[in-house]
Amino acid sequence: MGLTKKTGAFLLTTSIAFSAGCANTANPEWATKENIGTVLGTAAGVLIGSQIGGGSGRTAAMIAGALAGGYLGKAFGAQLDERDRQALAEQTQRALQNAEDGQSTQWSSTHSDAKATITPIKTETVTRQVAVKRAPSVQPVANMTLINQPYRTLKSANVRSAPDLNAEKVGGLPTGTTFTAIGLTDNDWIMVGRRGVTIGYVYAPLVAKIEQQTTQQTAAADTATDLDSLDAASASSQGIDLDAIDLDAAPVEQTVAAQATCRTISYDVTTQGSSEQQTAKACQAADGAWELI
Repeated sequence: MGLTKKTGAFLLTTSIAFSAGCANTANPEWATKENIGTVLGTAAGVLIGSQIGGGSGRTAAMIAGALAGGYLGKAFGAQLDERDRQALAEQTQRALQNAEDGQSTQWSSTHSDAKATITPIKTETVTRQVAVKRAPSVQPVANMTLINQPYRTLKSANVRSAPDLNAEKVGGLPTGTTFTAIGLTDNDWIMVGRRGVTIGYVYAPLVAKIEQQTTQQTAAADTATDLDSLDAASASSQGIDLDAIDLDAAPVEQTVAAQATCRTISYDVTTQGSSEQQTAKACQAADGAWELI
């Protein structure tokens, strides 16, 4: 079991023990199904998120799953059990990532009569202050547009320390290399990510987004992040040049003004013959997570 899944399992186990303990305290009002649902929902969301995607995308999905799980536990704690919240949280992430505005995603429980319709109803671009991590050798940018999608090189591309053709070359990616694009600078350079950290910049026309059209293709794109899974030595054997980048150095974190996507989603949840509607707003963070605001 990987570290990510261990973390999710630990949080889930801890939250169960915590909520059980609170139920036996002198303040039983706290231990309502709704409040316990919030704790369980958050931890369950972490566990679910750890199973979606690969590489740095897995970290992003963990955070997104935790947030959606926490929201679902609070909003629908009295209607949905833990397994249903987990499944609905996972479907929420897919809807936020893939569905168009007005396009409904249907979900049905595998063990109860619960079902839900998840519909993104509004998408907007906002400017947010986000925390971005970069390798020490990489120059910062003042602003950017968040992407956090799997990209592939269309031809061999130099990785540079700054978004400039005259900047120092710190690496090289052969044709077909896949990686997580963290963001786009205002002068058309892509921020190359490795495990959530920007390790350099490539000129945008040399790379392209990996389209995610089907479940099978989405799974392939999620796992096709070469830079997330390779160290410098194994990367070199595949023609990927990371030798000039200190991959073990502690990253530098800075706050950047970023153009981010925010989405309003509508829930229509039906269980035990009753229906409940909720609306939530989620915005993209620097690591690709959807933060509920």
